[in-house]
Amino acid sequence: MLKQLFTFLLVCVTSMLQGQQALRLATYQYADNDRIKNITPLAGYLQQQCGYTVTVKSYPTVHAFIEAIRNNETDIALINTFGYLLLEASDKKYSMYPALTLSVQEDARDNYKTCLVAVATSPITTLQQIQQYASSTRMMLVAPGSTSGNLVPRLALSSAGIPDADKQFASMEYGKTHIGALQGLLKGDADLAAMGYTEYMKLQKDTTAQRLLRLVWLSPEIPLGPVLIHTQLSRSVQQQIVAALLHIHQDNATALESLKAGWSEAKQATHYIRIKGSYYNTFKKILGKQQDLQRILTQFAN
Repeated sequence: MLKQLFTFLLVCVTSMLQGQQALRLATYQYADNDRIKNITPLAGYLQQQCGYTVTVKSYPTVHAFIEAIRNNETDIALINTFGYLLLEASDKKYSMYPALTLSVQEDARDNYKTCLVAVATSPITTLQQIQQYASSTRMMLVAPGSTSGNLVPRLALSSAGIPDADKQFASMEYGKTHIGALQGLLKGDADLAAMGYTEYMKLQKDTTAQRLLRLVWLSPEIPLGPVLIHTQLSRSVQQQIVAALLHIHQDNATALESLKAGWSEAKQATHYIRIKGSYYNTFKKILGKQQDLQRILTQFAN
């Protein structure tokens, strides 16, 4: 009888403590959107499904977010692909693992790609020609923590004989946003720029601007970034989070759509799927040599 009473009290106390626990959901800012509004409905959904208070936070850059992850400031992290690869490449430890990512429908086209675009007056028409004209070309990327606006274009440039873009071009700048890089070309601040293909495609509606630019190269599809979960959460809580996200497209489509609206690359995503770190191995091999990838990751990792 006493044993049963003790077990009952232990369950009650545990439930009370769990009810007081707060899960910290975090992401990173893009341009002037801190994405708090985008992830707040997700926090509400997780709170409802898991029974814990869920707080939200946004960090100003991918690198600031990476540092927060290393400092154990978040339990559930929505990070981009480059950010995850930087975490893995760094010699600094962190206590999270990739559990899920958004899946894009199989017939989706041009969902998440990088493009290299030159001004129409540039002699560059192909990726292979960039090395020849690099020393007289002003290059513009998007931002240090951008997957499609920094990692992927650097990999493409490395495969075309430009392993050190910062030194081999006449100048190298960041446009801060994808539209910023595009505007850099149109304003005459750059001769060649990298950006997300969706941003370039928006330009097709402007025939005047379209005539001023030339598409030089288009990347393969890029996998979306993972949801990282902290290893110090109890196994049951981890399982609750995963289960909730796997069913969010059925249980709370509004929260999922709000989340997707914060990331242009998630526009055609339909639901979450389970993953492991090996999920990104194919992407790591798709552009250039592995030593090029490791060199770029090392450059930005620490």
